[in-house]
Amino acid sequence: MNICIFEDFFISRLAPLNYLRHTSELVCGCNSLLENIVSYFPGKAGLTLHSRKYISGYCREKFPKAMINELADSDYIFFNSRVIFNSGNLIALTKFFKKENNIAITQEGTIIAFHLTKNKVIQYREVINTEDDNLVSPADIDWLDLKKTESSGYRMINNPSDLILYKEEELNYGLDNELKDKKKLHTGKKCRISESAVLDTSGGKIYIGNNTVIEPFTYIKGPVYIGENCTIRAGSQLYGPVRIGSHCKVSGEITCSILHSYVNKQHYGFLGHSYLSEWVNLGAGTTTSNLKNNYSKIVLDVGDEKVNTNSIFLGSIIGDHTKTGIQTMLNTGTMVGISSNLYGAGYHTKRIPSFSWDDASSNENIAYELEKAISTARVSMKRRNVEMSEAYESMLRHVYSKNEEGTI
Repeated sequence: MNICIFEDFFISRLAPLNYLRHTSELVCGCNSLLENIVSYFPGKAGLTLHSRKYISGYCREKFPKAMINELADSDYIFFNSRVIFNSGNLIALTKFFKKENNIAITQEGTIIAFHLTKNKVIQYREVINTEDDNLVSPADIDWLDLKKTESSGYRMINNPSDLILYKEEELNYGLDNELKDKKKLHTGKKCRISESAVLDTSGGKIYIGNNTVIEPFTYIKGPVYIGENCTIRAGSQLYGPVRIGSHCKVSGEITCSILHSYVNKQHYGFLGHSYLSEWVNLGAGTTTSNLKNNYSKIVLDVGDEKVNTNSIFLGSIIGDHTKTGIQTMLNTGTMVGISSNLYGAGYHTKRIPSFSWDDASSNENIAYELEKAISTARVSMKRRNVEMSEAYESMLRHVYSKNEEGTI
């Protein structure tokens, strides 16, 4: 049996975090949502990623062993890319679909997962393999004439803030899987950890990946996950739950935040309850507010809708390749697009579009020229020995064109 991880009709609500990646590559815990699924089927099943057309080329580069928008002649289990699946879910679903064929599991109108036998797969392939995006919707389930069963208890990422909301439990779950036999601390191969660094596991486990450097007088309080080839600068303070991807350089105070790989936060400044995508660079003194003075629930702008996060804690959601100048101040519930530059004195507005220069001093926002944005992104990646591919550049150009049209 093969598996397919699909993007559904509601993934636009997760912008800008999924502009340059498959939605299942979003992170909530130690690993991505995709890794949670694939790790349960190691080598046992062929993998298909169903994606938007404009990211399909990059998906083929990043996942060369997977089929992209193609279905093999086989039975399939389809998993929603924005659902947080754990091993318990996956065990239960696999057992269920062995007994029940051609059936969909839904939760509050969202397709969680569904099963197709080979003949149904051949029918569905007519839709999946077309040149259009064809994001999965409940109408597909009706068109395929599948049985439906309503379920509950699945965690869905409906808005970017949900990745912060669920991070602590998911991080602890991931650390328990990474650190077996009741271990509370893991240090990878060729790590260099200063004798003056404090690794405090009283509040949760700590995982430090291979070739990572922890400089003197750093304090790390679990639960914390730090990937490979990272540098944690001297005097840093990490208060879990914190997840830091590979190839990151960080400093200052960080609490309750998720950092993708290749994030650069090398200077002092507070980062709290925030989500940073790849290639983000925070200038010295950049500080996020994560709590209102009146302790009210934070509202996040999602598309044209204002969403009550039902939480008093939320910092900033920042898209790929965005940079901040020194002493940048970001308010609670700030959403920043990709390839933007923030600078100037005072607080920025809570919603900053992609490909823009935003001046807090004058409240002026001007468009970033596409060629200059791509050139800067290419240089940033080259500095970390990563070459920008044609497929990656194509994604940037697509997002820019849609942003310019006001359709993304």
